[in-house]
Amino acid sequence: MEGLESLAWEYIHGRMRATRTPGVSVSLKRGGELLLQRGYGYRSLEKGLPATAETVYGIASISKTITAVAVMQLVEKGVLSLDDPVDKHLPVELRVQGEPVRVWHLLSHTSGIPALGYAEALLTGYAGLGRGWLPFSDPRDVLEWLERGARHWALAPPGERFLYLNEGYVALGLLVERLSGLSFPEYVKRFIAGPLGMRSTTFDYGEAWGSSLLATPYDSSKTPPRPAAIPPGLAADGGGWSSVVDLGKLMAALSSGGSLGGVEILSKRSVEEMEKPRARLPAQLFGDDSYGLGVMVYPGFPGGRLVGHSGNILFYTGFAGHIREKGLTVAVLANADPGSPQIAMTLAAAAAGADPWSLPFNTADRVLGALEGVYTGYRGTVRVRLERVGDALLLESLEPPGRREVLFPERLDPAEPVFLTARAGKRMRVSFRIDLEEGVVEMLYDRYRLVKAQAGE
Repeated sequence: MEGLESLAWEYIHGRMRATRTPGVSVSLKRGGELLLQRGYGYRSLEKGLPATAETVYGIASISKTITAVAVMQLVEKGVLSLDDPVDKHLPVELRVQGEPVRVWHLLSHTSGIPALGYAEALLTGYAGLGRGWLPFSDPRDVLEWLERGARHWALAPPGERFLYLNEGYVALGLLVERLSGLSFPEYVKRFIAGPLGMRSTTFDYGEAWGSSLLATPYDSSKTPPRPAAIPPGLAADGGGWSSVVDLGKLMAALSSGGSLGGVEILSKRSVEEMEKPRARLPAQLFGDDSYGLGVMVYPGFPGGRLVGHSGNILFYTGFAGHIREKGLTVAVLANADPGSPQIAMTLAAAAAGADPWSLPFNTADRVLGALEGVYTGYRGTVRVRLERVGDALLLESLEPPGRREVLFPERLDPAEPVFLTARAGKRMRVSFRIDLEEGVVEMLYDRYRLVKAQAGE
């Protein structure tokens, strides 16, 4: 326990410092045992209020898991089938290349329609961060947007390709409303949050912003971080609000097959249906990463099969998941972007008995951090600078001056990483050797052997 708390303290504060994130909250349980549940930093810098495990954040796309649970409940009640065409239940013509878009296509992001950008334009426009401006206040406007996108912007027949589509989950929220006769916020409160004792969870924007436990969202690209604004137009795709305590309860219910404390919100069969891989994720972390119905599935995660969802609405980020075979649940929420999924996965790996530093993003951080700096050739005749840009390196030639190239990782081996760049239409490998014991980092770049200068040189 002490080792896990120490790891969490160092790792979380390190990411908060690097990203200027004001506050992070964490819940980590194993087999019902509370391993870690606390806040780090502030939920409000201006008021000096600390982040706690009960702090309420926007949960962004973690909302999709809740929406998927709601849809599966309606399937269990017999008022809906996953194979139903969406336009059977909603006043919209949703056809792609002549084929109907079905409920499961929207749940699994396999409608064939690529992202139409409504949420991106709404968020950035409201925050004054870009030229995008799409002031949709009613989910029915998003449904119209989706119908037009299906006609003019589709890429593939339904069921063939993973294309993340926020608009599809807005439609699913409307479907829940139409078939239940309740508003989506009321449905969630009555049939999911209420039964599980998720007291801080809501899809009601006014209720969330009226909470004394709400974390202020921050634009951490500013120095110091500045309070930011979240628009009220987000819906079942990303308009939920919750705490890590509440999300831990949801993950515990899913991990146990749909029930918590004797209260069942879904059958075991429905949970299995949600967690069955439907489409391979385009960005692979562990191999065979896939998307089910409202959840991401990582069968190759160290320590066991991880199921969960991440979320990001610019100024709120998070991740919630579970490893059933270890009885482990994890939830991380933040009021900026410290890399909440990375924090959650690092803690989950450690709690599951795996090496958290072997996770691909931690390896990348360690290798890229070691490679940044100034390198010199034989007796200082050539000098270059390497600077990290995302998960790549920007190489700038200092002597002779002028050349700038981007190096993309091909193999992030901790001792002998290899990168690729392009020149005159040709690929070129750039190889490194890292010997931390000797304190030596060197690079073979084009015809040059270059050695990284030590601090103070």
